[in-house]
Amino acid sequence: MRSVPELLRRTGQDELLTVRNDLMTVQREISADDRRLFPLRYARVNPPRTGRRAAAVHRDLATPVVTVVPDGPGGASVVPYDLLRRSLASRGLDVIMPEHRGVGLSRLDSEGHDLPPHAMDIDEAVEDLRAALDHALVGRTVLYGCGYGAYLALTFAVRHPERVGALVLDSPLLAPDDELISQRAFRARYWEGTDLRTDTIASTLRRLDDQAVIDARRAGPVILAVHEYGGTGDVRELVDQLAVGRGQLTWTSVWQALTQEWLQSTRYVSEPDLVARIAHTQLGIGAHADGGPLDPLLISGEQARQVPSPSTRSLAPDLRTLASGVTAPTLVLSGEDDLVTPPQIAREAADLIPGAHLLSVPGTGHGILDSHSQLAQIAMWWSAAGVGGDLLEHRERLAALKPTPTSQVLAHGLRLALAAERYSPWRMRLESARARRAEAQFDPSSGKAARGPRL
Repeated sequence: MRSVPELLRRTGQDELLTVRNDLMTVQREISADDRRLFPLRYARVNPPRTGRRAAAVHRDLATPVVTVVPDGPGGASVVPYDLLRRSLASRGLDVIMPEHRGVGLSRLDSEGHDLPPHAMDIDEAVEDLRAALDHALVGRTVLYGCGYGAYLALTFAVRHPERVGALVLDSPLLAPDDELISQRAFRARYWEGTDLRTDTIASTLRRLDDQAVIDARRAGPVILAVHEYGGTGDVRELVDQLAVGRGQLTWTSVWQALTQEWLQSTRYVSEPDLVARIAHTQLGIGAHADGGPLDPLLISGEQARQVPSPSTRSLAPDLRTLASGVTAPTLVLSGEDDLVTPPQIAREAADLIPGAHLLSVPGTGHGILDSHSQLAQIAMWWSAAGVGGDLLEHRERLAALKPTPTSQVLAHGLRLALAAERYSPWRMRLESARARRAEAQFDPSSGKAARGPRL
């Protein structure tokens, strides 16, 4: 049982539930084997103003209902997406966003304790969507899922085809082994040099590893993060700076942001601790980390080893075997530069789902919902109008839409850090002193520099 101080840290939840009028609560069973109830929350804006019974009868003729399931499993949906819901509501959409169980406002049981480990189950998470729609008296919905949310949305569309009027899969995940596709695509681009756009970056990274400037076995997460937030151009800039003795401060800052727990966990926004069982046991995230050069799975692999293994390991099903059962009109969104769930996965999803359309967006990475909200909202609206497939004709215009403010801030901060290291006179003096120390450590007998700490 949690101590009183631990419970007090979440007392703000009561105030949050009191002051907001867009939060709904549905009592859900903890699991199929534990019939106790817990409060599952979902946010809803712009619901119909008619009575509940009339809304249920005339739902298909009323305001389109869009259910948005964000990425996760540790990401919350209520607090971080306020602006998104308001924007959609201003365009006339009735928006529902269920919270992932074990996260944010759906983290605690009815007594105020964290949900137990056996509550963390993908099958139950899928049925949470049904419970929210039932509680909202919504018969059919446009279902938008991103990443892990796309996995839940696709599973829901297979199990409950009568409830899904249209389906949008953003950066979809189809199976636990999909991270192998990500690992291979990432290494091909930035280590093996098989991509002509990045072959010089790859050769420089291999040389930096040989020279002990970086440790390639621990470099993957940093390069992936810079790629996702800044693109190939910023990866090139960072690698070029490392090649001339700079860039270490930016490198270290990115690594700390990726590995320090207090930077990764924010109450009501990102809470990966309880749902680690879903992430690392059922989805197998980190299971294929191999400790090789430029492994993007390094950190998730280390996190996976900290999760207690259940007596029986039950992987989530491979949705490639089920996708043909989707009957709803489907739009699959993919960023052409996505190395978390690479475009190959999105193409497979579009090929397997009958009649699905694939919209591949140039210059965009993982999670269009988070990185390019305007594009995601257009996809929701057009899908609600029954013309989602027509967006393919506007691909270039969609690619020109601005990223979300958060994405812009992160990219700008990264570029400022790189610029500061490139042009700062203080940095030049620091690196000159470092170079002199390196020369002093040079061993003439071997012709090699002493191997110091590696990035």
